[in-house]
Amino acid sequence: MLKFLAAWTAIAMLAQIAVLSSALPAAALSADLAKKCRDMAIKSHPPPTPPGNKAYAQAEREFFRDCIAKNGQMGDDGAQGQK
Repeated sequence: MLKFLAAWTAIAMLAQIAVLSSALPAAALSADLAKKCRDMAIKSHPPPTPPGNKAYAQAEREFFRDCIAKNGQMGDDGAQGQK
């Protein structure tokens, strides 16, 4: 019975190790990447003049999320929304 329990304990430990190693947390967002993406998002989707229309804000947030996901590699350096 003791050998059976030891075997199951070992299997349970291996299963826990497998689960924990496959669920590693995402890399932390660096301050430099956040600043770069924020600057590019603002450049790509500037606030309207005169202020009041907030429609640009959602596009700016989506651009920022895409920039972070692509590690700051947005191709045309953030000038997508410029016309």
